[in-house]
Amino acid sequence: MCVPRRAGGSATEGRPEARNITEALIGGFNGTRVTHPGINSTNPNGITEKLNDLLSSSYAVNTIRSYNSKMKLFITFLNMYSLLVTDYDGTGHAVPEITPVLLMFFCMFMIDRGQTSAASITGYCAAVKQWCLLNDRPNPVHNPTTGAIDMRYHRLHRAIKRKYGTKSTKREPLSVTGLKLILRAIRSGFIVHSAMIQDYVAAILLGFYAMLRVGEYTNLTTTAHNATKEASRGDVQFFGPTDRPDGFRFVVKCSKTTQFRTIQTLTVYRSPDTALCPVTAMHALFKQDPRASDEPLFDFTTRTTNSRGRKVSAARSWYIKEYQKTIVYCGMSTAKIQSHSLRSGGATAYLAAGIDPYIVQRMGRWRSFCWATYTWTSTIHIKHAMEAISTCVDSRPVTMDEVRW
Repeated sequence: MCVPRRAGGSATEGRPEARNITEALIGGFNGTRVTHPGINSTNPNGITEKLNDLLSSSYAVNTIRSYNSKMKLFITFLNMYSLLVTDYDGTGHAVPEITPVLLMFFCMFMIDRGQTSAASITGYCAAVKQWCLLNDRPNPVHNPTTGAIDMRYHRLHRAIKRKYGTKSTKREPLSVTGLKLILRAIRSGFIVHSAMIQDYVAAILLGFYAMLRVGEYTNLTTTAHNATKEASRGDVQFFGPTDRPDGFRFVVKCSKTTQFRTIQTLTVYRSPDTALCPVTAMHALFKQDPRASDEPLFDFTTRTTNSRGRKVSAARSWYIKEYQKTIVYCGMSTAKIQSHSLRSGGATAYLAAGIDPYIVQRMGRWRSFCWATYTWTSTIHIKHAMEAISTCVDSRPVTMDEVRW
């Protein structure tokens, strides 16, 4: 059995370059490879490869990306204190046994580097724990003797939360008034060039009226577009008169609640207010900048013209950057109003308009009533509720005895 030893000696051996460490150690979030001697010998239809490929897709791309980023800092911590090990088989550097004590020092390492957010520290430790579990290692937060969570580790995190925990700013839904301000600012030309205005107007109105998550109508990266998962021009189909459509159907191919790629089709109808109409905005975008059906739905690249054959990207980072710039321009707080405020703002607006909560839940594709926690009520609703009490016909105390069988 190979017994690991701590890497030491020269700087090259004990402290390899971060790039090499990343290549060798970070890619462990797909878990250990599953094999079987009897099946591997015959390998019918490449079933081993198919099994491992399927296992590798158990986590979303964003989750793996986040875990990789956090594990990179943990590897930096191990490398700085020469805690990486090498084995005698010559397979290179390896992560040592991760114990609660080691994780506790990792927490202090982050605090020493200025990372004093309790939520961030917890997230980094969670990534290390997940890496261990996926690679068939013991749970690093459990005491090896008792098998229960290590109390020293637990107490440290309580202390970190007490000292560095801050009350997070509550995210607010975007009001209809705020929506009008944002659209007016974008249309003014002070935020983006005139060639880009219609993309941002159509995107914001789509996100508000259809109550979309930002990832459902933007791209993950700035360089690539996956037409099978990300919003494309072909996902929008107008219906009604050609010159003035009554609405359009939008296909959501991938979302937070459809991890197994269950396609959902949303229908968006015309609004009587032209300035706030998502159908008018989307139709104008398609007429102003026609593109192929497999290209991104929007184009958030910085440009002065909509020339044919240009590089197109609906990158989420570019969209959010200009969106936040508009929020500041309108005098609102980016800590309170974010891209998800369009989704919660749409739900709040529908409730304020008197739409039945069940309909709002179905339109927003929520599986439970959890969406009500981040919608806001209005003084009109409260006033109506209190006035309704006085109109109650039966003033007797209500019991369930009369309706029970």
